[in-house]
Amino acid sequence: MNIYSMLLAILAGVFTTIETSINSQLGKFLTPSVATLHSLITGVTFIFLINLIKGNLTRYYKVVTVHPLWLIGGLFGAFIIYFSSKSIPALGISNAIILILAGQLISGLILDVMVNNVEVSMKKMLGMILFLIGAIIFLQDK
Repeated sequence: MNIYSMLLAILAGVFTTIETSINSQLGKFLTPSVATLHSLITGVTFIFLINLIKGNLTRYYKVVTVHPLWLIGGLFGAFIIYFSSKSIPALGISNAIILILAGQLISGLILDVMVNNVEVSMKKMLGMILFLIGAIIFLQDK
């Protein structure tokens, strides 16, 4: 495995935790839907500026040539932000994140098998089972 890609994935996890924490606080002060809107507008503004600076904005015209299903990712991003903003105040950051990770792991494995035709080894299945057992233990109250 590529160490650079692994570090980026770890950073994505760290940033997910930070973002969900910030958005849940904003959602408590405003509403989760307004916090989601603000988060998405902030993200769009940031990535727009990055693409403008790098000169990549002109490549956006290709968006009309892709499969329409590929264009709905932002919809799921909005759900992620909104659901996180709603669940974190009730569950706490660590409980919500472990449930988010469980959902990602299960759905990722299903997509790998069904869409990407990836074979699931016994090691991966054992890892999945151990993670889920750990999640259950983690989520149990004292």
